[in-house]
Amino acid sequence: MSPSDAVRVIPGQRSGTEPSAPQVTKIEVSNFRLLRDATLSFSKNVTVCVGRNNTGKTSLAEILTKFVRNGDFSLKIQDFSSDSYMHFLDAYRLLIKGKKEEAREKVPVVSLTIHIEYDKNSAEYGALSPFIVDLDPDCCEAVIRFQYELKGGQTERLFKDIPKEVAGDPDDLNAVLEKVGPLIPRLFERTVMAIDPNDPTNTCPVTVGEVRQFMRVDFLKAQRGLDDEKEKTREPIGKILENLYTATVEAKDYPDLQKIALEASETLEKMSAQLNEGLGRVHDRVAPDIAKFGYPGLGNQQFVTSSNLDPSRLLSNFTRIHYPGVAGVQLPEHYSGLGSRNLLLILLTLFSYYRKHTTSTAGPSVHLVFLEEPEAHLHPQMQEVFIQQLKEFGKKFPEFDESARPWSPQFLVTTHSAHIANRAPFSDIRYFRKAEGGTGVEGVAKSEILNLSDAPVNESFLHKYLTLTRSDLFFADKAILVEGASERIFLPAAIEEFEKEKKRSDEGGVMLSNQYVTLLEVGGAYAYLFYPLLNFLGLQALIITDIDSVRKNENGKHVNCRVSQGEGTSNPSINDWFKKRVTVQDVLREAETQPLVDGRICLAYQVPERPLTACGRTFEDAFVLANPNLFNLPAEAAGVLERELAAEDEVNGRKVDFALKYAVEDRDWEIPRYIRRGLEWLLGESGEKNLEKVAIK
Repeated sequence: MSPSDAVRVIPGQRSGTEPSAPQVTKIEVSNFRLLRDATLSFSKNVTVCVGRNNTGKTSLAEILTKFVRNGDFSLKIQDFSSDSYMHFLDAYRLLIKGKKEEAREKVPVVSLTIHIEYDKNSAEYGALSPFIVDLDPDCCEAVIRFQYELKGGQTERLFKDIPKEVAGDPDDLNAVLEKVGPLIPRLFERTVMAIDPNDPTNTCPVTVGEVRQFMRVDFLKAQRGLDDEKEKTREPIGKILENLYTATVEAKDYPDLQKIALEASETLEKMSAQLNEGLGRVHDRVAPDIAKFGYPGLGNQQFVTSSNLDPSRLLSNFTRIHYPGVAGVQLPEHYSGLGSRNLLLILLTLFSYYRKHTTSTAGPSVHLVFLEEPEAHLHPQMQEVFIQQLKEFGKKFPEFDESARPWSPQFLVTTHSAHIANRAPFSDIRYFRKAEGGTGVEGVAKSEILNLSDAPVNESFLHKYLTLTRSDLFFADKAILVEGASERIFLPAAIEEFEKEKKRSDEGGVMLSNQYVTLLEVGGAYAYLFYPLLNFLGLQALIITDIDSVRKNENGKHVNCRVSQGEGTSNPSINDWFKKRVTVQDVLREAETQPLVDGRICLAYQVPERPLTACGRTFEDAFVLANPNLFNLPAEAAGVLERELAAEDEVNGRKVDFALKYAVEDRDWEIPRYIRRGLEWLLGESGEKNLEKVAIK
């Protein structure tokens, strides 16, 4: 159904408030690289994409910019999700059986679907109109779908060079892709359609041009050309000034801006006239008289000189940014630090995007701005301020222009900065994780995009914690959460000694030091609050905490005591793990042979170094008991309680000093058993596995 066929009923009249601008609510991607079947929900202002390298963050921006780009468009076999490769083989098998239509349906299609929410009380829809194909007056959603699919009538041509014997051998997938791959750019095409959100079968073809009139997509890449100080002819900030000038010239609805552009042009015309007069005099004296060369036919080939000063080219090629120095000396652009230049470049670039969008579009429209790794060259505090200020640009830029026309950009930020991620609200964060799985073909992996606002977590506590501490949780392969400062100081040394032992025993393999392992100090009282988040992220995590044994005193109040005297534990993370208050005996029995494991989380707390011997209550106690030769411990025959008391006396409250001594000065010791078992579990677990079975608690 064509949009012109639909009579749109606008319920009510426009109120005194301006209708809200259209917003992208989500994007769905199918069969593009790691994004086999991924959905990204958008925040209203700023959406922050986090995750390890090669999890599909940049691919999301690339598919959008590729599909919306004007001109010829093509993808390669490498751009198709590896999880979809088997469908090419399946399609060929159907084709040789004579099932041509079924074969066509089986051929993979790369698709991008954009869901847009708009204000149904808008007085006019303008460039949005072609995408509204429903007849429901209460519907306020438009859906645009791009597809890269096989052209009509090309199924047989796509598979024409494949030997028939391939169809019976699933190992010959390589042979199919080898023949199909080179044909994809010629036999596939981009199509665009508007879809009825209430009836997916009701569609209307639209053009890329219509999409671009309604939706502007800008992409600021991480590599912004700031590092080469020898390259003076293309100063990046001068190029941005050229873009700003161009947008000013085209600002038909902004009389003040056009007045500025006109004044610049008139000034340059006067300069050109003066320059031409001077060049004419120079030409008469330095240029030869062509007729005097004596060649027939050249007598009428005399030439004159003239100059044409283009304001935009002057800004790009000959305008330089300078900074005030001392005693009137001005410093060139590349003398400024990379961080300041990068921030200035980002701000000017975003302002040029704003100016270009607001001066070239009319009526309701969408403006998506992708920022790739804005943290490049910015120090941590500058990163934190930047992400906080980003959502304010939508108001500040129009205020600077004294413009009544609103600007409602949606920023999509991809980052590897913990400082940016930790400052963003949970509701704005999207976590990209890669998991094995799919068709069963070796090496197949896909990415999932998780909306942290869906995580069943104590958002207030976790956001405050991550804001106040340095956390690489969103970028790590694995995580270790520890009780306090002593464990945080000691764990790196323990991992180093642990790996030395592995190498001496010739076990080899991948070590923890070869993986991205983040170490967080969370305290035993709060570690359990991270359980839902760790499960949600599917992150491999080792939690090292204290058994914290307690017993009731004569007043019935729980007080700290040695493990052998304990009746229960005061550690919330242990009690939450068991979903009830448990006795010390239960806790020790459950961890007698191995640490506690649930899904991808391991809980490690103190256990005896040998069965039926003394057990430490804290890390320091456990360390002393694991290294009796370093301390004046009584023999085991003296009894369990006496050894526990002696271990406690050796520490005598000097926890941080104790940890520093054995992490830095004295490295001749044994790792306490509960920590060793936890490290063995963490090392033995794959950093990447099928995450579809991970329970979200």
